[in-house]
Amino acid sequence: MLENLMQILGLSGFSLKGFGPLLLQGSWMTIQLSFLCLLVSVGLGLIGASAKLSKFALLRVPAQAYTTLIRGVPDLVLMLLIFYSLQTWLTSLTEALGW
Repeated sequence: MLENLMQILGLSGFSLKGFGPLLLQGSWMTIQLSFLCLLVSVGLGLIGASAKLSKFALLRVPAQAYTTLIRGVPDLVLMLLIFYSLQTWLTSLTEALGW
């Protein structure tokens, strides 16, 4: 079936011999990660929305500040900032733990 799909897409020179199980495994992993990210993002969104609608300023003000900050930063800049800061933090953590 995959070979027929590749021919339809015009990728007949590309061989999938031996890679079928690996592609299925990768597809299943992608579906699992997508579902996990969906659950985490909905949970964080509900927490943030509850904080933003709270009567308590201690919860409401940081939630509003976070929303204003995130909306004001372009997505690409935010992704690069998270990627490089997370990489630096994880490197420091693994060195500190001796891994």
